[in-house]
Amino acid sequence: MRIRFLMTATAGLVLAMGAAPAEAQRGGRGAPAPPPEPGPFDRLPDGTPDLNGVWRVRGGLANITPNIVRVGDTPVEGDDRAIPYTPVYAQLRAESDQRMFEEPELHCYMSGVPSHMWRQSYLGAGLVIQHTEDYVVFLHEFQGSRRIVPLDGREHIHEDIQLFMGDGVGHWEGDTLVIETTNNNAITWLDNNGDRHSDQLVVTERFTPINQNAWAYEATFVDPEAYTSPWTIAAPMSRGNNPNAEILEFACIEGNTDNLNYTTESGGTDAPAPSAAPDEFEAPPPPAGGRGGRGGPGE
Repeated sequence: MRIRFLMTATAGLVLAMGAAPAEAQRGGRGAPAPPPEPGPFDRLPDGTPDLNGVWRVRGGLANITPNIVRVGDTPVEGDDRAIPYTPVYAQLRAESDQRMFEEPELHCYMSGVPSHMWRQSYLGAGLVIQHTEDYVVFLHEFQGSRRIVPLDGREHIHEDIQLFMGDGVGHWEGDTLVIETTNNNAITWLDNNGDRHSDQLVVTERFTPINQNAWAYEATFVDPEAYTSPWTIAAPMSRGNNPNAEILEFACIEGNTDNLNYTTESGGTDAPAPSAAPDEFEAPPPPAGGRGGRGGPGE
């Protein structure tokens, strides 16, 4: 059961964004949208394409594997889409249903790169990109999180420093923005289903404009500890059309109860499931006498 977080504005940014551009909408029930038509797009004063705005990225929220387009240099499709795990990480993935206590968003952690762009964009917590000649900044309602990427091609920080959003450094190759992210910690997941990586992960993203409101997105994953080969995903990006969209307040409460599935001990009808967490993750029992007021011992 995936915990739903408390949010003070569950649909605020969805409404603020306005409708997605026509080229980003689906072409009928169950049908994929037609590819966007190439067209003009705005540029910053330095000539680089302008990423400013509110965006939707159709990445793999529940399962990243349908977005895989290459393993190594080989194009893949259909049932051939699979993450090339090493044996240890294949076992971790197979145990994901029993290891949901490790799911990072359930602990109010930031989602990591690149999945923050779609995992933190659910239920109104959308993605706002602010772009100058020197930086690209990714902003979310979820956790008030942000990712700040310099565009000067600087060296990465020391390898001993590990971050939830890693250390992203960007540069332009023609009209394509390339961001290489190192220094990722091993806590974050790639999707809700438990696809993983180690702290050796390096993600290289490519953002390429198609027209003003449609960009193409790719990310290549290299991790010699977790994967036997590099692999690449692709996803469409669409820009919202409301210039007044804004990020609203968001509250995440670790251990919040899903109010649609209250257990019997909370006044609901569902039987509590046995805990899959190791003993050291379990909360200690309360003291026998209870607590004697705020912060005071029981009598």
